[in-house]
Amino acid sequence: MRFRGDIQTFEDEGFLRRVAQSSAVTFVIGLGATLVFGIVLAMFAPGLFDGLLSGIFAADGRGFIDYLLWIAWVAVATAVSFIAHELVHGIFFKAFAPAGARVTFGANWKRGMLYASAEGVIYTRAQYLVIALAPTFVVTAALIAAGFACGCPVAGAFAATLHLSGCAGDWEYAREIAADPLITHCEDTASGVRFFGAGDAGDEGDRDEPAAPGAAARGEVRP
Repeated sequence: MRFRGDIQTFEDEGFLRRVAQSSAVTFVIGLGATLVFGIVLAMFAPGLFDGLLSGIFAADGRGFIDYLLWIAWVAVATAVSFIAHELVHGIFFKAFAPAGARVTFGANWKRGMLYASAEGVIYTRAQYLVIALAPTFVVTAALIAAGFACGCPVAGAFAATLHLSGCAGDWEYAREIAADPLITHCEDTASGVRFFGAGDAGDEGDRDEPAAPGAAARGEVRP
């Protein structure tokens, strides 16, 4: 296959900068949406509004204790969502991989990132896009549903915002793939992903190392 570029997730400063910017924008937009959502619920469907937040102001509420419990709900839901995020990646990594392929999980504490990896497995363009984006939809929807089920829809929306802020790296993977229509296959690695173009997915002959780790090089690389 012809090498078309790569992303070294933990080393590419340009990639990390774009992820941080996207994460910050997502948080601001999500926070605003959560506030609007909470106001709409309070005005038009007060029965659905978070009981713990209502307890802050209610005469029979527990005031600050209810607020702390609400914060704890958000914190636990967010922590669980990050773990679920990687599990969803892992499920799709496994579903699209050949029999016997191994999926691993880990963390880069320096960068504050959890990750799932199917090192060395080559996926089609469409498969890798599904793997990258699945947690954005699956986990976010689960958080919203859990918020309503537990009587804390605003907390669920806020946890969903925090989770989406952590999806920016996946979106950057997808953006890189979408930006190059000639990418046909993606090889997962422990440190990121490598992109390949035209050629047989099993052809090892043209799979050369990129000239500079983390560079989004383009064009054909020959042995």
